Amino acid sequence: MASKSNEINIIKIKSRELIFLCTFIISILTFSSCEEVFIPEDVIPKEEYVVEGHIELSDLNMPAYLILSKSVSYFSNFDTSTFQQLYIDDAEVFVNDGDSDIKLEYVCIQDLDQLTQFKLLSEVGTKIFSSNFCLYIDRNNLLKKEAGRIYKLKISHDNNTITSQTTLTKRVNLDSIYFKDSPGKPNDTMTLLWGKIPDPAGEANYYQYDIKKRALSRKTGSTLRDDAIFNGKTIDMPFPNPLSFDNEKFDPETANLYKRGDTLLFKWCTLDKEHYEFWESFQFSNNQGPFSSYVRSKDNIDGGIGIWGAYNCQVELLIIPKK
Repeated sequence: MASKSNEINIIKIKSRELIFLCTFIISILTFSSCEEVFIPEDVIPKEEYVVEGHIELSDLNMPAYLILSKSVSYFSNFDTSTFQQLYIDDAEVFVNDGDSDIKLEYVCIQDLDQLTQFKLLSEVGTKIFSSNFCLYIDRNNLLKKEAGRIYKLKISHDNNTITSQTTLTKRVNLDSIYFKDSPGKPNDTMTLLWGKIPDPAGEANYYQYDIKKRALSRKTGSTLRDDAIFNGKTIDMPFPNPLSFDNEKFDPETANLYKRGDTLLFKWCTLDKEHYEFWESFQFSNNQGPFSSYVRSKDNIDGGIGIWGAYNCQVELLIIPKK
C-alpha cells in the first residue's frame, strides 16, 4: 500500500509540474505576441528647424552668428552631401537689441576678412565640415552689446517664423587666475589651474569656462558651474582640464591637469539661466551610457529647436609656467 501511495504522490507532483510548465509557456507566448517595439517620438521626428546662435561680449569682439538647418531622423544615413542639404541659406534673420533691428547676413567664411575668419573658425571650428562653411553673422558688429540688454531673434523662412530671446548678463570677472601643484604625488611636468571667484550675493549666477590649447584649435573643452553652493562668497576654485578626458592617451594620474610650458586660451563666461540649462541638459544627454534613459535637451526656440544665447566673457591668454 505504501508503494502505491508514493506512486500516486509522484504522479500528482509531475502533474503539477506539467501544469506549471504549460502555464509558463502560454504566458511567454502571450506576452511575446502582445509586446510592441517602443520608439521614442523624437527618434523619428517631424522635420524641424534647428538653430544655434550666439552673441558674445568680450575683448575678442566676436560678431554675433547663427547657424540654421533642418533636423534629420536618427536612423538616416549621413555623409557630406547630406549635411550640406540640411543647411538653410535663404532665410531672413533679424536681431533686435532693444534699439534697432539688425539683419544677419548669410556669408561664407572664406569671403570674410582674415581677422573675422580667424575669430569665427576659432569659435565654430568644431561644428563645421568645410573651410568654406557659410552662416548668418552680424558682419559689421552693429548690435549693441551691453549687460542687461535683451536680444530678440526673428527668423522667417518659407512662411514659417522662428523666434527666441536671450539676455546678456552682467559679467563676473575672476579676481585672479593662477597655477599650483596638484594634491598627492609631486609632478614636475603637470599643474592645476585655479581662479578666485567673487560671486555676487543675492542673485543666481551661471558660469561656463572654455579651454583651448591654441586659439585656432578645433579641439575645445567646456565646463559649466552655478553658484548654488557659494552664492555671495569669494572662493578659490580649481578649473580641471576638460581636454584631458578626450586625450587618446588618457592617464587617470594626470587627468584634469595641464602640461607646464603650454599656452592656453581661457574663456570665463557668465550666461543667463535658459542658456545655462540648455548646455547642462545637452552635456547630460551626451554623457549617458548606452542603457540610459532618452533625454532631449532643453531649448529656448519657438518654432524650432536649439539655442539662441548670449555670453559675457573674460578672455585670458595663459602661459603655464615651467617648474
